[in-house]
Amino acid sequence: MSTIQNKKIVAKEYPLKDILSNNKYSIDYFQREYRWQKENIDQLIDDLYNAFRADYRPEHSTKDVANYATYFMGSIIVIAKDDATMSIIDGQQRVTSLTLLLIYLYHAMGVAKGAILQNMIFSDSYGEKSFNIQVPERKDCLDGLYNNNEYTPKETDEDSVRCMADRYNDIKENFPEDLQGQSLESFMYWVINNIVIVKIEAYSEENAYTIFETMNDRGLNLTNSDMLKGFILSKFQDDTKRTAINDQWKRDMHQLLSYGKDYDNAFFRVWMRSQFAETKRQSKAGSVDEDFEHIGVRFHSWFRDNYEKGRLKEAINGSMENFLDTNYRFFFNKYILLQEAMKDVIPGLEWVYYNQFRGISPYLASPMMLAGLKLSDSDDECKRKMNLVARFLDGFVVRRQINFRSYTASSIAYTMFNIIKSLRNKTYDEMLEVLRERVEDLDIDTGMKDLRLHGQNGPFIKYFLCRITAYIEEQSGMGNNFKRYMTNPECKPFEIEHIWSDHFDRHTDEFEHPEEFMRFRNKIGNLVLLPNGTNQSYNDMKEDEKITHYVKENLLAKSLCPQAYQNNPNFTSFVSSKHLDFKSYAHFDKSAIEQRCVLYSQIANNIWEL
Repeated sequence: MSTIQNKKIVAKEYPLKDILSNNKYSIDYFQREYRWQKENIDQLIDDLYNAFRADYRPEHSTKDVANYATYFMGSIIVIAKDDATMSIIDGQQRVTSLTLLLIYLYHAMGVAKGAILQNMIFSDSYGEKSFNIQVPERKDCLDGLYNNNEYTPKETDEDSVRCMADRYNDIKENFPEDLQGQSLESFMYWVINNIVIVKIEAYSEENAYTIFETMNDRGLNLTNSDMLKGFILSKFQDDTKRTAINDQWKRDMHQLLSYGKDYDNAFFRVWMRSQFAETKRQSKAGSVDEDFEHIGVRFHSWFRDNYEKGRLKEAINGSMENFLDTNYRFFFNKYILLQEAMKDVIPGLEWVYYNQFRGISPYLASPMMLAGLKLSDSDDECKRKMNLVARFLDGFVVRRQINFRSYTASSIAYTMFNIIKSLRNKTYDEMLEVLRERVEDLDIDTGMKDLRLHGQNGPFIKYFLCRITAYIEEQSGMGNNFKRYMTNPECKPFEIEHIWSDHFDRHTDEFEHPEEFMRFRNKIGNLVLLPNGTNQSYNDMKEDEKITHYVKENLLAKSLCPQAYQNNPNFTSFVSSKHLDFKSYAHFDKSAIEQRCVLYSQIANNIWEL
């Protein structure tokens, strides 16, 4: 083959199955970080679901999927390596995320029907799995996800591995619950056959990076925010004003991008959805995209098509300059405040910080938190309103999870959109009334009786324990330690601790079968938080012996000991004022676990009641 032929660049469109089946991809060490956030994975699942549902009909067979529309997933840039792998220069975020989705579908479909996905996830050589993305640091995580449908990161794991485990949990929690049976099988075939990716094969690393820079650095692919800016600037005849707006716009986008890739576009989606979207697609076959969806995909064209219609026309009111100076500037500043509140606890916005850990998808939650703000609101009033909505959202999720109810974005999106509309132009008290009416009739007390730790809800159980532990300590004058328990900055990670050790033989007086014992052992009333290492050191102790050591731990664990109630007036006063059934235990048996379930329910009602 000639040198010229060796230097040929090949760009071709492939379905996902051809991209991944029996192919191996490596990633250069300097770009191995997997950085997708919850919002990215939620948006992907929602986009794929809506694209599939646009064509799906219950009477269709899997063969009919071949006639459904394709979904373009962008491009990847690769070069061939001597070891028969392909090195990904650009696109590993999407390939990794799609691999996580395939692993989820493999488990959801069951071993028999999911077998078709195996060679897209890994290949097998004499019983040893080799995954499609060959990054040594990720192997244990992928093994755990594929074999066990879960993975608990180790202390030594890199951030990318932790991020992969988190995003997989997001897929499990937010996967559309109506995709089951035939519709799930059709969706699986649609994903592997109708998602298309352009694979660009370069002949050298130098050439590959030249392609990458050409696609990303030369302005050939304008973002939605760039095109929105172009349309807005076209409405100004004065060059001086146009230049000033352009300069300020650049500074604003630079500030947004400091939070991460695509945050410039995310702001416009959140702002426009919160204030101007008047319609949303219903989640039923044959429904068409409406304002909410159009803003999510191409907000610049939606703005262009609607700037003389509806709520957007009212806001502009004939003056684009005034609109930018007031409406845009106001919501830009409040969006920045939201981002800061998600990074760290800000007084008055604590619930925004809590909300990010087990909350509703940001593409629904953020518009709702901005929906009730009015241009005339003071900064303090804006904080109160955003915090109120975040509190409602947190309680919405907790109530659903306690009662084993789904809160996938697809299942609640239409409900959340209607709440967004109902919050607009309301005072704080009016918003509170609206949200109280929207609190679902899901009883915390009833759900708590059966709430237990199982294979898929570990992250929620830890969050719940962190919240109630931090709450009782804060109410007892010990400060807010939620961040310490949840994110473990500068200390050992906190883990879920079973008060009962895993020894059925010690409980044969109360249980006839190990399964019954294990079910009770996993009840929420038998769980507390302890630092990693401490819980391991207590692993085989009898529960009554363990409890004596809890006196050195957080207040939720310490409350099992009599010392917690001695010379601790702040705690005992709090317990008395809230009528909480705290007590110490000399013997922690089955009835004690049931009593702790009631106590945890009382605490939860205090925290999440609006």
